[in-house]
Formats: sequence, structure tokens, C-alpha cells
Amino acid sequence: MYLENEYLNRYISSFFDMEKITSVSQIAHVFNGKRTPSMFYLIEARNWHHGFLLSNRLTKEVIQELVNELVKDHQIIEKDKGFVLTEQGQKNLRAYFDVHYYPQKIKGFSNALIRSSFWERFQLFTQVFSEFTYENSKYIPIVKDPNHQENVRQLFQSVQSNREHLLKQWINEQVFLFKNLPSEQANALANQLTGHNIIGKTRAQISTSHQMTQMEVSFYLMDAVEELIRIIRTNEDKLPLNKQILNILKNEKYLGLSESTYKSYELIKQGNSLEQVAHLRSIKVNTVREHVLEMAFILSKFPYKHFVPKDLYKKLHDAFSKHDEYSFKEALNEFEQLEFMHFRLVELERLRSK
Repeated sequence: MYLENEYLNRYISSFFDMEKITSVSQIAHVFNGKRTPSMFYLIEARNWHHGFLLSNRLTKEVIQELVNELVKDHQIIEKDKGFVLTEQGQKNLRAYFDVHYYPQKIKGFSNALIRSSFWERFQLFTQVFSEFTYENSKYIPIVKDPNHQENVRQLFQSVQSNREHLLKQWINEQVFLFKNLPSEQANALANQLTGHNIIGKTRAQISTSHQMTQMEVSFYLMDAVEELIRIIRTNEDKLPLNKQILNILKNEKYLGLSESTYKSYELIKQGNSLEQVAHLRSIKVNTVREHVLEMAFILSKFPYKHFVPKDLYKKLHDAFSKHDEYSFKEALNEFEQLEFMHFRLVELERLRSK
């Protein structure tokens, strides 16, 4: 338990910087997945994607207690309604993560809502195909979620006459996936898989075998699944079954968007202007603009230019090029009829192009 607490303390301290101020509320909003343009931007700018939607049990009160311990141990100090890292805190942080795993593969928001669900469905498909190989229909599914089970059932039902081909395709895809994963992460994921007369290891067992804390191994496996999804997305022609599983999940989870933003997304996709979307949904135009910003942060491919007037798009890029810390206030004084959405979209595009 001590090691678990130590890892959590060090992980929390990694959200602090020697210069940039971080508040307890900001960390709590990250862990609870607060969906505001300012929070999305903060996470993007500071590379905190690994913490987005991490846990609703890490409340503001829990984090405050952990922060109090860090202050007591002189790892951080209070500054301007927030905290910054001390020199000793930075030294300890680097030393700790030199020998412990720190999340590093998650660079965006697009898989946040589907990562764990994808891995559960992947495990269930693996078990079903394994039992099918041995013509065994009497087994207990490793994943109990009826939604996952129904998805597997529908796939098999759609190809009743050609299940052998489906099995062969699945095996080929698995070989491709695990060959393209880093060997250690491939082994860690494979060890969790259940098949005919094989029971996958629990995270606690993997934690013991890898000599990691359970939170540490959770990040390790989370990164491995993120890499798995990346491989599928960049090799969709070679992995049609996995692509299908992923696409079905994306649609179930509104492409990673909130339900309200997804409704605006569908209307925009049909060719409606932002004003028309607001009218059709009986919401404010500013709310639709916030939805557009959420789309920009969540979706991996986003047409920034489409939502910024052509002349303004170029002028904003030129202004950002001349000023490292160009602010919205400065832009307002310079450009008439500037919307915050325009400013943030160009700012985000530039941030992601670095």
C-alpha cells in the first residue's frame, strides 16, 4: 500500500511545474474529464492527456489531501492561488520516474472514451475465436457486459456461412498487431487474454510479475492499448475486423464527443451553419461555438480553416508568428468581429503543428 501511495503522490506532483502555476481544481477537472474549451486547451498545452477522465474517485478533496502532503514534504509550494514545484520536488520527480513507468503514449483526446471499452471487447473477441477454434460453446464469457456480447454475436451472425474465413482473418490480424507492438507491451497485453483452457492474468498478477505498482501497471497497459489503437488506425486495410470493432465503438461513444456536441456535429456535417444549428437545437450560437471547439480538440482530423473566415485565418497566423505570447485581448484590439472560437482554433492548430 505504501508503494501505491508513493506512486500516486509522485504522479500528482508531475502536474506541477517550477514556473507554471497549477491549482488543485485544475487537476480534479482533468481527472473528471471536464469538457470546457479552457480545460481542453490547458490539457493540450501541458500534455496532460494521460490524466483526462482518469478517475472520478480522485475528487478535489482527495487531491487536496495529497497536495497537502506534497507541501509538507517541500515538494511544492503555494503561489498565486495555486502551487509550483520546488527544486527538490523536481529533482525527486525525475529520480522517481527514472526507475518507474510514466504514461507517455497518449497525445490526444480521441480515444479517451473508448480505450478501456475497446480492450474489453478485444478480450471478448479473442476468447470467442479461441473457443470457436476448439468447437467449444460451453464456456463463461470473460467480459460480462451485454453490449460487448451483443456486438460479438452480431458479427458472427452476419457471417454464419463463412466463420472459418473469419477465424483465419482474426488470427492474421492478431499476428500483425502483436508483431508491431513493442515486445514487452505485447507480452503484457497477451498475458491478459483468455482463451480455450487459458485464463488471462489479472492486473494484480501483472503488477507482481513486472514489479510495478498497480497504478503504474495501469498506465503501462493503458499506453499499450493506445498504441494498439494507433496501429489499427494506420493499417486499416490490413486489419478490417479490428477496424470494424473500433468504428462500432466510436459510434457508440459519439466519436468521443459529449452527446450534445455530437448532435451539433451531425447537423454541421449536413451542411448547416452554426446559426442554423443553434436555431434547430434551440440553443445559443455561443454554445454551438463551444461545441465546435470540443470537436477540434477531440477529433483527430479537424478542418480548422472551415470555421475561420479566410482573411482572418491568415492574419491570425501572421500575428501568432510575430508574437510568442499573443493573447485574445491583443487580437480583439486588432481585428473587428473576432470570435474567441476563431482565435482558439488557430492557436490550437499552431500548437499541434509544433
